[in-house]
Amino acid sequence: KRYFKEMFSVDSHVLWLPDSFGYSAALPQILMGCDVPYMVTQKIFWSYNGGERFPYHYFYWEGLDGTKITSFLPTSYTYQTDPGEICRTFKNRAQKEDLDAFLFPFGYGDGGGGPARDHIEYVLREKDLEGCPRVKMGSPEEFFHWMEEEGGPDHTYVGELYFSAHRGTYTSQAAIKKYNRRNEILLHEMEFFGSLLSMAGGSYDLARADKLWKTLLFHQFHDILPGSSIERVYKEAEVCQQALQEEALQIARNEAESLLKDKEGISIFNSLSFARKAVVLLPEEYQSGARTIEGVSVPVQKLKKGVVALVSLPSCGAVSLLPSDHCDKKEENLFPATIVKEGEGYRIENGKIAVWIDGAGQVISFVMKASGREISAGEMNQLRLYRDQPRAYDAWDIDSNYREEAPEFAKVEGISILDQGLLAVLEVKGKIGKSEYTQRICLGAEGERLEFDTKIEWREMHRLLKVSFPVDVHTENARHEIQFGYVKRPTHRSRQYDKDRFEVCNHRYTALCDESHGAALLNNGKYGISANKNDMELTLLRASTSPTRADNGMQHFAYALYAWEGSFIESDVVRQGYEFNVEPFVIEGSIPAFEAVSILPKNIILEAMKPAEDGS
Repeated sequence: KRYFKEMFSVDSHVLWLPDSFGYSAALPQILMGCDVPYMVTQKIFWSYNGGERFPYHYFYWEGLDGTKITSFLPTSYTYQTDPGEICRTFKNRAQKEDLDAFLFPFGYGDGGGGPARDHIEYVLREKDLEGCPRVKMGSPEEFFHWMEEEGGPDHTYVGELYFSAHRGTYTSQAAIKKYNRRNEILLHEMEFFGSLLSMAGGSYDLARADKLWKTLLFHQFHDILPGSSIERVYKEAEVCQQALQEEALQIARNEAESLLKDKEGISIFNSLSFARKAVVLLPEEYQSGARTIEGVSVPVQKLKKGVVALVSLPSCGAVSLLPSDHCDKKEENLFPATIVKEGEGYRIENGKIAVWIDGAGQVISFVMKASGREISAGEMNQLRLYRDQPRAYDAWDIDSNYREEAPEFAKVEGISILDQGLLAVLEVKGKIGKSEYTQRICLGAEGERLEFDTKIEWREMHRLLKVSFPVDVHTENARHEIQFGYVKRPTHRSRQYDKDRFEVCNHRYTALCDESHGAALLNNGKYGISANKNDMELTLLRASTSPTRADNGMQHFAYALYAWEGSFIESDVVRQGYEFNVEPFVIEGSIPAFEAVSILPKNIILEAMKPAEDGS
């Protein structure tokens, strides 16, 4: 909108995205907040593998918070304007009733690109041609205004506009998706610490920030982020994303460092809008102990990865630590995270949860100690390798028939205990298909989530890797995180539209719950998932061959399991998702402990804090 205002003195009121692969239920709220009351798209009608046809072309679209925008969905973005095309399109429209006009984007190329002389001549002759719908030219906004004068839409569609195809784009090109998640977080950190610095009298480089945001947003264009571009695109994109990651990280760290008052000690910054406890890596000189500059002792331990501390962090703030030669007397009741070998498996526990891992690296029991409730309903953390050869659009699609062949399972070659105490780490090494992996199963001393940090040397072709978590929860719908909330999607396959959504997208979590308890599968950069009855299956990797061969090579990702008692709104699912994705900053220097923002109640989350775009 800003670009069109600056370059053409035009205020754009239409979202024109004909070729996107589905639309988030958060979008109407965002659009209306930006004074964009109209939307045009068309690809929802691409149900070439079967599926329930979308019922409307002209309708109100109601989003997650109840906001409505007016939408029109053509069935193509490269119409020709000859009478045959005009008549066929109007005759075959999905919405036969309550629709006497049709928006018709014409021309050569994606998006109704280049109209030629013949296109224009046909339109002029079809102004009032017997046997053909009357045709006139105009802008999309003119079309919406004219339709409003005729009374506006008669129908309302509620929720996301799910696209019954291209489900593989949630997973294809794993590296670029991981960069996307990481860089979204780092730009958030850059803006957050820039805000604190601005309030402290420092300066924030708006032009530099604008450039970084545009770099990220450019790489969210399809077909880059969906994973359906050619090989050269990803070679260039990874270079750009890596440079963006390094620059955004450096800016954020410099901003945080500028807030420090003293060069001694180290400071741990938390950008999240709630207090948290985190296991953080410290310099070697802290192995004898640590205390805050206010004099409170902090638990410290030397592990194989280095010296770590369990630090209590304030909301949107920081604490600073100094080396100390005495242990923490206030944390005598701290229940360490331990691992004990039991038969062919291992028991991992802390004061909150007890977990049993079998000899195949699978979680066969997950018990919440406070209630004694067992969450597992089968082998959790079960890696499954499926044959994945879609009928069309290799990088774009996952076809539902991948389940018709039995999957291949992992073969474990060794399990070893690496650490215990503030952090318990069990390392599992194994093979699946032609690929070798190393997985570290981690539990913090005060942690409520079991984490699975995974590295795999991926050597597959036309294979789909998923990880399964069947949990002891009965529910008809799973809750999948989207921007600013979640949507419910079915865990059953009762009717066609339920069957269509066999693979969906999520952000940081998917949860199965009732009003008494629940479990959530968290991730740090995976977007595809399926929920079938009580089983959450996170999609980890694909191996498409067209338009390029992907994703062979070393892949590194993590996911985690969290369970709770009570209703969803009483749970910490949302906070756990943020914590799992956002690491605290550890920076040399100190500052008195502070909390810049405090928010109550706990189900309110500060999503962003940033200096104003116009510099005000």
